[in-house]
Amino acid sequence: MRRFFQRLSSAFRDERADAEARREIAAHLALLEDEYRRRGMSDDEARLAARRALGSAALAKDRHRDARAFAWIDDARRDLAHGLRSLRRTPGFTAIAVLTLALGIGANTAIFSVISGVLLRPLPYGDADRLVQVFAPDSERGLPRGARAIPPAYFEALRSPSRTLSHVAGYLLTSATLTGQGDAVRLAGMQITASAFPMLGVAPLLGRPFTSDEESAGADAVVVLSHSTWQRYFNSDPAIVGRVASLDGRGRTIVGVMPEGFAFPDAFVRYWIPYVRQDPKGRSFLSLSTVARMREGIGLPAAEDEINVLALAADSQTKGRFEAVGLQDEIVAPVKPALLILAAAVGLVLLIACVNVANLLLARGAARDHEIAVRRAVGASPGRLFRQLLTESTLLAAIGGVAGTALAVAAIALLKTLGATLPRRDLGVGGSLPRLAEINIDASVLAFTLAVAVLTGILCGMLPAFRHARGREADRLRERLASPRVRTALVVAEIAMAMVLLVGGGLLIRSFMKLAMQDLGYDSTRVVTFQATPRRAPGAVARAFAEQLVERIAVLPGVTAVGYGNNLPLVQQSFGRDVSSQPYDVRPPRPPFPGLHAVSPRMIQALGLRIVEGRSFSAGEAAKGEALVTRTFARSGFFEGSAIGSRIYGGDDSWEVVGVLEDIKQFRLDWGGASEFYIVDFVPAPPGLGGTYFAVRTDTDPAAIATSVRGLVRELDQTAAVDNIATMDQIVSNAMSRPRLYAVLLGIFAAVAMMLAAIGIYGVLAFLVAHRTREIGIRMALGAQRIEVVALVLRQTTVLTVAGVALGLAGAAALTRYLEGLLFGLTPLDPGTFVAVAVVFGIVAVLASYVPARRATRVDPVVALRSE
Repeated sequence: MRRFFQRLSSAFRDERADAEARREIAAHLALLEDEYRRRGMSDDEARLAARRALGSAALAKDRHRDARAFAWIDDARRDLAHGLRSLRRTPGFTAIAVLTLALGIGANTAIFSVISGVLLRPLPYGDADRLVQVFAPDSERGLPRGARAIPPAYFEALRSPSRTLSHVAGYLLTSATLTGQGDAVRLAGMQITASAFPMLGVAPLLGRPFTSDEESAGADAVVVLSHSTWQRYFNSDPAIVGRVASLDGRGRTIVGVMPEGFAFPDAFVRYWIPYVRQDPKGRSFLSLSTVARMREGIGLPAAEDEINVLALAADSQTKGRFEAVGLQDEIVAPVKPALLILAAAVGLVLLIACVNVANLLLARGAARDHEIAVRRAVGASPGRLFRQLLTESTLLAAIGGVAGTALAVAAIALLKTLGATLPRRDLGVGGSLPRLAEINIDASVLAFTLAVAVLTGILCGMLPAFRHARGREADRLRERLASPRVRTALVVAEIAMAMVLLVGGGLLIRSFMKLAMQDLGYDSTRVVTFQATPRRAPGAVARAFAEQLVERIAVLPGVTAVGYGNNLPLVQQSFGRDVSSQPYDVRPPRPPFPGLHAVSPRMIQALGLRIVEGRSFSAGEAAKGEALVTRTFARSGFFEGSAIGSRIYGGDDSWEVVGVLEDIKQFRLDWGGASEFYIVDFVPAPPGLGGTYFAVRTDTDPAAIATSVRGLVRELDQTAAVDNIATMDQIVSNAMSRPRLYAVLLGIFAAVAMMLAAIGIYGVLAFLVAHRTREIGIRMALGAQRIEVVALVLRQTTVLTVAGVALGLAGAAALTRYLEGLLFGLTPLDPGTFVAVAVVFGIVAVLASYVPARRATRVDPVVALRSE
């Protein structure tokens, strides 16, 4: 082993070791000379005889070097040094190749950092791969999987001893106003069962988690704080455990503080309180979102089967099947297909970059043919030349990888800016990208970049290295330029790959434009929205607060309408109401649970909802018996005849339909109209989603209104908190964040691909013009006009472009079907996009060929013929 390390270290101490070898050889020569002098030879004769006896000193040095170290390491070191010198001698070539590779490698590094942070990196819990989300069976209501919480009876059954599950925990959204720590502030919280923290395998930074004894009314006056809440509102007090925090006016003892970075079930949670299984009268509370931990060695199918067995034991009439999905898979499910598409896109960008650099290396190799031939003539083997040329291309890719990493850092910053959304739970937890804060360049990303750089260097250099290493010496000495056929084939492939990206980017950009320009059903300009409510108060108190606040805001300068309600467009919550078009004793068929919006009369004007038939609410008490319905609800078949004048019955209440509203985008911009109806009423906000929603329409600066609102709220109630202030335009923009992110990213990759393809076209045409200089000179000497020479070059451009575009369109037609789930208002084979992209690329190809074509017209026939 010691000998091994000595030989290894010798490879990196070349100058010192060579000096020692020279001294040894010189000493040996001196001894031989002395021996020959003793035999009677003269000094000159002794010196010549000693050299003949020793042989080649250079060969002796090489053998000494091979004996003391690993020859391949020494060769690699020499190849690297030669490669660096070679790249320094051609700074223009080096700069272009490095920039091309940096674009390809940087794009791959940036997207891999996203995939690593979002898809590959485990959740920050102990053995996170064994955590599963459990969903109740789908019902006839057609609820999405995320909305199918577990009813209390089934949840208790799942908590019974299980062969496949070690822990089962439930949670329920809540929120509360924190007072006594400065200004009142509304905090998002979570009710959780005591089993949650042990299941997650994360211990508190300070204190302890809950106990099962605290899951009962009266014993639940405890709270665990998040690290950010502890820092921001309690000044990182190390003696915080045991203090009392006032949440909604109720004192709760702080029993623990979680470590920094801990988030469950999402990053919005600022505190956790015990979930109370039953109220003092023994009644079970609401359904719970449920997470479970599988025992070690248990697969997901086995756990799901036992979950269904336990559910049947709780209720034999259970219809449908409970589902179990990996927790991380559930979190990333909305974005996983798009991220894989983006990964494929940057892979194409890298291949295009490789093709470009391979073409550059082929062109550069034509100028090095004499050098390579001479090296072969003096004894360099094909394998030795192949290794040297491949080392140069790999070195070039490594430099490109370093530059690409720097570009990736900037790209990740841009991505986080594009992916940023309003930090609000009610607008959706996932945002444009889940786990956005965890995206960064870490050791795994750097390892990926290194691997990509090495692979890229091999791909770029393989063809040029084969070309130079396999030829015969005499052929190399006679050959002036390389055959253009390989280079043109590479450019055709490059154009085809760029076309695939351009079509995909064009589809996403057009889809986003359609999404942005569609009719929302309301006017979102100059509307300020916010939530405000006094700390947990009876409905009558909260309603009086809302009425007084509306009256005060209405007299502010510039306010044209103000109202309140239980919901806003694009807020991710639904208040479905079981209603009928007849009194409940006759109850005909009806659509399932239309959305209920309880609003003040002026909320319609404040939001800018459009009435397409009938009228808006009456003034005063008369409005309380009226309803407005959306166009979809009016045409759903719920009403017999016209909706106007019909009644809607909901239990003991009923309302007369006085107007029909234009359909609104209530939940998502890419969804059609839904059955919604509006009544004049006050419905207290659910505990988990803050306070009552307010909307203020103004003809002045919305920011000034937002500032005034905070002061008015404090005047009415010092314990009330103002939260989630945003304009409706910001909320609409937030809803477009994910499609905008996809469109921008794929659009950037497509633009880079088109630029690289244009450079490739330019390079090949410049090469062809140089290759045909003599032919062009003869043509011009025989009387060819400049326009004919230009046509000759453009004919070559046309052949290259048409071949590449045709192959690219065929590839795009086969691959863009994977974009179908990301498109709005378009099909993957949208003819307008395909034609537009082909035309744009044709124009770019013509522009790329302009300089070579112009250069061809300036060929001097006399000079061209003389040079031959």
